[in-house]
Amino acid sequence: MLALLFGVIVGLALGLTGGGGSLFAIPLLVYGLGYSMQQAVPMSLLIVGITSAVGVLAALPSKRISFKPALVFAVSGMLITPFGIQQAMRLPQALVLMLFAVLALLIASYMWRRSLRAPEEASVVRASFMRENATALCRFSADGCFRINGPCAAGLAVAGAATGFLSGLFGVGGGFLIVPALMMITQLSIQSAVATSLLTISAISSGGVVSSLVQGVHFDWATATPFIAGGIGGLSLGFAVAKHLSGAVLQRVFAGLIMVTAVFIILRTMHEGRML
Repeated sequence: MLALLFGVIVGLALGLTGGGGSLFAIPLLVYGLGYSMQQAVPMSLLIVGITSAVGVLAALPSKRISFKPALVFAVSGMLITPFGIQQAMRLPQALVLMLFAVLALLIASYMWRRSLRAPEEASVVRASFMRENATALCRFSADGCFRINGPCAAGLAVAGAATGFLSGLFGVGGGFLIVPALMMITQLSIQSAVATSLLTISAISSGGVVSSLVQGVHFDWATATPFIAGGIGGLSLGFAVAKHLSGAVLQRVFAGLIMVTAVFIILRTMHEGRML
């Protein structure tokens, strides 16, 4: 029941924001269910990957998924994810947790600032498929087709590699990184970037799961199954609720929760004195 409840929390965050569910998955697995960081990383990738795949199926009818950038981003990420997982297995658990908390604080701070400076970009439901972005490396042609040239492919590949490494190191799907990266590199709107990120999250997480299996990781399906079931339910609820909430307010609430979680991890790790 606890795994089911935690799954709902992760899925709800994913459905409301299009990413960031794994920022809660790791602390819930470690502090809520007693997993070590080495166990929680591949488990989080499994949970978030499957939940995101369900989100992709739900997003397909809207036709807002841009497959070309998702493919380049995902392939690059999948190639690098195993290196992140290797580091997660080698580094001390406390160090990985502290680094994870610092990353979470940076992400939350970014989300908070963006919700204040550009509240229109925090709204997922009231956005078009394409937006003007004069500095975008990847652009749409006049007929609406997505164009990938050398600089575009390089930008997507570098962003995908960075996301893949962090996904493997911290067990995160990377949606909170993928969405802003897509919006900086491409002309995709926030709504399309969120939908595209779900596909990319699913692919990168799947690569991490396969890499974990190759490295001999065994998944605890007694926990994973109800966690995933709760995640799918929370995802559906998040999609429904997001249509009735202010995007900017929602993003600030989400950022605040991430900050609280990150501070808890830092204080808990320092209190336990496991850094050395």
